[in-house]
Amino acid sequence: MQGQHIVLLFGVVIAAFQIIPVAAADDCDAQCQAVRNAQDPLADVKAVMTDNTISLGTADDQTGYGFQVQPVYSIPTENGFNLIARGIIPVTGVHNGAAFPKLGPDRIGGTGYTWGLSDVMLQGFIVPQIEGLPIKFGVGPQVSIRSRTDKVVAGPGWGAGFAAVAFGFAGNLSYGAILGHHWGQDNFNLSTIQPIVFYNTQFLGGSYFGYNNSITYNWTADAGDKWQVPLGLTVGKTFVLENGTAIDANIGGYGLAAHPTGGADAQIKFGLSVFF
Repeated sequence: MQGQHIVLLFGVVIAAFQIIPVAAADDCDAQCQAVRNAQDPLADVKAVMTDNTISLGTADDQTGYGFQVQPVYSIPTENGFNLIARGIIPVTGVHNGAAFPKLGPDRIGGTGYTWGLSDVMLQGFIVPQIEGLPIKFGVGPQVSIRSRTDKVVAGPGWGAGFAAVAFGFAGNLSYGAILGHHWGQDNFNLSTIQPIVFYNTQFLGGSYFGYNNSITYNWTADAGDKWQVPLGLTVGKTFVLENGTAIDANIGGYGLAAHPTGGADAQIKFGLSVFF
């Protein structure tokens, strides 16, 4: 039954992309392409990305911290598709009593603050290279490795799941989503939808604003604690260096329309990424 719910949830998101109008092919210079590469999870790039979250107002009005380093390596093939490998290396700082869906269904134990490396995730996407498609698609497996330095910051442990990506462009608009589901140790059973919608402005070339955050559904959490739904806005800019390297910096603020007991009331998101 849970599997049917997951398919339905992902199906609604994919269907929504079909109603977005797609612009005709456009001219995109080096600055424009650098911005698109920074926003597109399926871009043919080699990069070191970061995705960082400061969680405000968790249990007892404490603050939580989640920092992720995400190396990305795209491998073109001669068979009509690209292979994209992505790692997610999370360092987490949490206070006892707080709830972090990506660490599992239960509230954090221990006493005071605990910092440490959580469980590393590895993802692989197969991306068909089909000319004329308005939206690119990628799909593949993901596995988690029990790399935690403390049980308090434990994530899924040894586990596996799948991820799918859809992404496209329409003029100044970039849009898509990353969909995933993961099973792990200790009843870890989490669905994630990460909508990505950006409008690329003409102001200070390379600047943009939009939404980029993860909505999660925890299947094994108590009733009322299953959803985490952030609502807010991210702004950023992509800089192109003379040697062709690009640097993307962004920051965002989000309120939590739904969150588990002990979860954050608000989030500050920020990232700094380098594309080679």
